[in-house]
This record gives sequence, C-alpha cells and structure tokens, in this order.
Amino acid sequence: REEEERFAELGVSMATLESIAACESGGDPTAVSSDGSYRGKYQFDYGTWESMGGSGDPAAAPEAEQDYRAALLYAQSGSSPWPVCG
Repeated sequence: REEEERFAELGVSMATLESIAACESGGDPTAVSSDGSYRGKYQFDYGTWESMGGSGDPAAAPEAEQDYRAALLYAQSGSSPWPVCG
C-alpha cells in the first residue's frame, strides 16, 4: 500500500509497472537477457540503472528497489524506455 502511494506520487501505477515487468522478464527480478546487457525485472542496462540512482547489478537488487527505480524512470521518460513492453 505504501509502495503504491509512492508510485502514485511519481505518476505511475503498480499495474503499469507490473505490466511492463511481465512483458520484459515474466516478472522475474533476477532475469538477465541472453547477451547479459539487460538485467532484472525491468531489463535495465547498467547505464540507465545508474542514472536512476542504482548501483551494482540491477538483477541482484531487491525487487522493491527495482520497482522503485522503474517508477522513477517511468516518471521521467514515460513508456519510451520499454519500446516493446511500455
């Protein structure tokens, strides 16, 4: 509930994030693309992850942190970072 309110303040719903995650990774926070460049539930690359304040491997971050950083990215850029799934 608290998480949903935080995302609402950013202008993104949990349902939107869940839809993107389901499409990108099947909702798996540990997912890694076949070439290794896209990582985690939302298939962040390292550069985008770091630009949203993340550090280290997105696929190793707690799921709640991945949700939060994806919400920040969505608030900044809308669905454009996820051209297929957004």
